[in-house]
Amino acid sequence: MYRRMSLVLLLAAGLAAAAAPALAGKGGNGRGGGGSGSSAASPSISLNESNPALGSSITFNSSYASSVKNPRIQVMCYQDNGATLVYGEAGSPDHSFLLGGAASQWLWNGGPASCKADLFDLIWNGNNMQQVDWLASKTFDAAG
Repeated sequence: MYRRMSLVLLLAAGLAAAAAPALAGKGGNGRGGGGSGSSAASPSISLNESNPALGSSITFNSSYASSVKNPRIQVMCYQDNGATLVYGEAGSPDHSFLLGGAASQWLWNGGPASCKADLFDLIWNGNNMQQVDWLASKTFDAAG
């Protein structure tokens, strides 16, 4: 769990720093529509593609409260019954994720993977990230 959180924070911090000004103040959104921006709506995330596979690009629909100021999505894929992290990437809600990326253990080894997409909010205090607020998750399998 500690390794996963460290990887998430490293990925998210770098990507969030670049995207924070553009996302500040926006309500829920996501590629392909969705996102009410309402404070009463339950956060959600759904996969837009029906057959995700290594090397394919995927996008998500997400919705979250208008109080969420720095929404992010992370995708983590595992092999060996969840024992081996083979791919991880974080981006904004409208980011297109290339499964396997440009260089990953999954890309080199191939094979199917079990993946999880997490919608979260990075809470900032000045220039320092203070916490991660996990909002919603979606699990999916990807062909290799």
